[in-house]
Amino acid sequence: MSASTIPVRFRERGTNDLVSPLPFRYLSHDGLCAIDVAHAAGIFTDEIAPVDLKIAARIIISTCVIATKRGELNTGGLLAGLGQNKALAVRVISARPNTTCGPDNSGPPWESCRDVIDQMRANNERQVFGPYDDPRTTVPLPWRYTTGHHRCKITVDMVDHAPPGSLTTTDWYKVWAAANEVDFMCAQLGRNGTAGIVGEFAPYITACTRGSSIAEDLIRG
Repeated sequence: MSASTIPVRFRERGTNDLVSPLPFRYLSHDGLCAIDVAHAAGIFTDEIAPVDLKIAARIIISTCVIATKRGELNTGGLLAGLGQNKALAVRVISARPNTTCGPDNSGPPWESCRDVIDQMRANNERQVFGPYDDPRTTVPLPWRYTTGHHRCKITVDMVDHAPPGSLTTTDWYKVWAAANEVDFMCAQLGRNGTAGIVGEFAPYITACTRGSSIAEDLIRG
């Protein structure tokens, strides 16, 4: 996490502003510790210096994760009331990644993947992921995100062994979280990667790979 003292504006994602979209996630390179920044209900934008987020995360880790209660190790905590308008919160949670990275130097530039993830949806509205021609499908697969330069592509699709015509129900928040796993655990180290998500009916994967200039790789949705 950055130790900059220059305030950064955070705002609810989907506004297309040149600010940090909420929710925003930091993840350890082993994928086991996630630090989320979120906004309070009804207040969708605020400013805070990154160093203050880092201090908040350290307080949570020292108070809630390292400290023990009844002999058991706690796994996270929340610190709210942050930012100029007291509208931001930092949450530390334990994560269980299901991510596989490719070989060294196989991945796209890390900055380009961060740009793609910042544009992704991250709400918890449940969707049905499946084939284009199934009337029950609300998100047709494969679903691809990329930047205008096509240097990073994130693809959401069924796993290879899924039966033809498979459907799965999950939400965009889980897809966004999986994309963050690939970003922090693989792309930041110069590797491609895939992260598995288990939906209601069948598993599917999100992949971070090098982009291309073909039209089908344009951001959809």
